[in-house]
Amino acid sequence: MNDKDRVELARKEYDDLQLNSKIDLNGGETTVGRVSQVNDKPTGEQSFVVTDKYCPTSASIEQRNQVKEVTVIYRGSSFELSSDAAKDWLLNDIPTGIQVANGGGAVAMPQLQSSAETLKNAMELYPNAQVFVYGHSLGSMNAQYAVSDLSDKESSRIAGGFFYEGPNIYGVLSPKQQATADALTKLNKLFNYVDSKDLVPIGYGSGKMSVGNVIRVNSQKVGLIDQHMWGGYEFNKDGSIKATKEGSLQLAKYRVTQQLSAIDMMRKNFMKSGGGLSSSEEIFLDASEAMAITQGMKQTINGEIAELKQMYTDGIKNAGDLWKTTRSNAENTGSHLSYGECIEALARGNATESSIVREPVREYEEKLAKATKVSRNYDELLQKIGDSIKKQLETDEELANQIRSM
Repeated sequence: MNDKDRVELARKEYDDLQLNSKIDLNGGETTVGRVSQVNDKPTGEQSFVVTDKYCPTSASIEQRNQVKEVTVIYRGSSFELSSDAAKDWLLNDIPTGIQVANGGGAVAMPQLQSSAETLKNAMELYPNAQVFVYGHSLGSMNAQYAVSDLSDKESSRIAGGFFYEGPNIYGVLSPKQQATADALTKLNKLFNYVDSKDLVPIGYGSGKMSVGNVIRVNSQKVGLIDQHMWGGYEFNKDGSIKATKEGSLQLAKYRVTQQLSAIDMMRKNFMKSGGGLSSSEEIFLDASEAMAITQGMKQTINGEIAELKQMYTDGIKNAGDLWKTTRSNAENTGSHLSYGECIEALARGNATESSIVREPVREYEEKLAKATKVSRNYDELLQKIGDSIKKQLETDEELANQIRSM
């Protein structure tokens, strides 16, 4: 699953999800699972527990033991005039916002506490599942608090936490909760997405601790509400989010780790037959590993290229501005001279449009072209690896059937 998929999944929290609702992404190409729990608590917490196969709380322990993946999604604040909105804003958003602004508070708000109970309950119900946690806005705060309130044993089952456009609640946490958040962050399992053009995600200053790696999104400016609702997010062709260099690096590490882990699991399943790996299986696994690593490298350089493009774009603009200022100052100083005489005087000091604008701009454009070429080379390599994997599956029906059955 890439960044774009995860945003699509997080958006589901605002859908009218019911028990057994199927959670599909990419127009049905990817199925996450089915809604096995719908929570609407007195605290105002609204959340959904999605399991890889429909398995409600009433299912037997044998059935629940077979669930391998659980996704807990926390819904954000309600904007409608209702009791839900009152609970969200008056009992949770505003008090927690004040705590964040003041650097912390003595007690977490009720909805944060009930959200922690939801996550723990889901982990207890499905004891063999790896767990993913999502939340947006108020849901982000709920998700941040929930993962931070886990025991060491429980937190070892967290496979990923993705929090979008919510305030930084790190200061609200107890020292023990902060230690849990720190450990999961260092393991590169938690990601806190922040659009600086959105007014809601406060508390993320330079050097401030946070629940998760802060991913600063390189966003477009859109309307106030749209900005908060992912409207400014942009994605690369591979589905990775356009973020700063540091954010892209962290997400690339996570992506590669997850993919290599899945490939290792696939390798173990292939080996269950006891006869070792066939040549087709070896080729497929090697190509899959190459794909995962190359995708990670491509995602890493996406952040680098984005920063280079911005730097070169700024450089080109600054060069033009510098020439205008230089020319204007010369005309003011030599007001008795003609325009041509001013330009000639500047040229004698090697201050020409060519030296100030054209030459630097040409250098910037050449460097940008090189960076863009590197990106294209990765795209071509990924295409070749993908074609190799596809060809292997097309020529080996048994291998294709094995993959489909996993």
